[in-house]
Amino acid sequence: MLGSKEKTVPQTRSRTLFVGLLLAGMLWLNFLFFLGYRHGMKRGYTDFSVYYTAGIILREGLGHQLYDREVQLQVQEDFAGHLPFRRGPLPFIHPPFEALICLPFSFLSYSNAFLAWDVASVLMLVGVAFILRRSVDVLRPFPEWQFVLAALAFFPVFMCLLQGQDSILLLLTFALAHRAIKRNSDLLAGCWLALASFKFQFTIPVLLLFLIWGRRRLALGFAPVAFVLLLLSAGIAGTKSLIEYPGFALRVVDQQGLGGVPLSLLPNLHGLAMGWPNPFSGPIGTALGVFSSIAVFGFAASKGRATETKDLLELQFSLAIVVSVVIAWQTNIHDLSLLVLPLVLLTDYCVQRHEFSSRSALLLPAFPLLIGPVWMMLWLWIAQVNLAVIPLLWWVWEIARELSGKPAAELVSA
Repeated sequence: MLGSKEKTVPQTRSRTLFVGLLLAGMLWLNFLFFLGYRHGMKRGYTDFSVYYTAGIILREGLGHQLYDREVQLQVQEDFAGHLPFRRGPLPFIHPPFEALICLPFSFLSYSNAFLAWDVASVLMLVGVAFILRRSVDVLRPFPEWQFVLAALAFFPVFMCLLQGQDSILLLLTFALAHRAIKRNSDLLAGCWLALASFKFQFTIPVLLLFLIWGRRRLALGFAPVAFVLLLLSAGIAGTKSLIEYPGFALRVVDQQGLGGVPLSLLPNLHGLAMGWPNPFSGPIGTALGVFSSIAVFGFAASKGRATETKDLLELQFSLAIVVSVVIAWQTNIHDLSLLVLPLVLLTDYCVQRHEFSSRSALLLPAFPLLIGPVWMMLWLWIAQVNLAVIPLLWWVWEIARELSGKPAAELVSA
């Protein structure tokens, strides 16, 4: 027994050293990437210009023109100048109520507003660490700043800061929802999910999965808050703009000329099905994307059922998040910041059962996503970020397999 303990200590130290060196390497690589990109950040090349534009439009009392392309273009040219590589404005396509979050930053210059938003995002990461350390045992030995550094080494989180995006805010609301569910406060969890509906393409699948899995009280918290946000959005942008908003958002997403992201750069089933040359770029690709998304959602819904929901909450919540980013019609690299939650929850699940080695398959699919050079290869070298959905699908499979308690051969036929 003593000999086995002596062997375990060096192994633990070597693993800690390996993880530390890996994180340090990823942070250094991200920093070098930042140095090469910082000029574009100052010029308004980043996604933050979208939120800054929305804030200015709201500040000037033009909420009813929030989705007017000409107004958006004029505002962006006022603070960023003419950007010849853009054929129009980088459009704000989120629900109107999110523009209220952008409003305070519009009183600063663009560069100061960007800095203030990134500082706020880092503080949100601290908030995520604070919440998870009180919900997840595996994080309790580590202070919040270590969690934040580890999160910043994850390329999607780094991209969120680099682009000035809002995915860390989404991560925070989901962490709050998880804590509420874990404390059997489903009404409160539903409220948090409603507040997260500024990115409804992720929130709705998570909500529906938990409703199917028997947590009906989530809807009682979600519905009234969502209704208030709907009224607030109507007050900001007007009823006409609100009615036209879904069509506007879909047009932008599907047309790169209007500001949509190339489909090959979407790490989801939509991108995997349509991010290739013909014939997959047309109706065939659309059908593949839709039907494969429905199939993955149905698979997760059936395999996520469990009688001991409290014990398996980490698995269910992780499955719901991974499925949401896989099937959402619009998923960007920075949106995968949400994967911080399943990474932490599944690690805790394995450690708490003292079977980390035997259950390592739960985390193995995520390993390629943790390596910064993999993202840079997919994004900058071959421009096929859609390939990242393959390990995500593998991850869905492994989590479902653990939930069902069945070997892989039986999972297909079950």
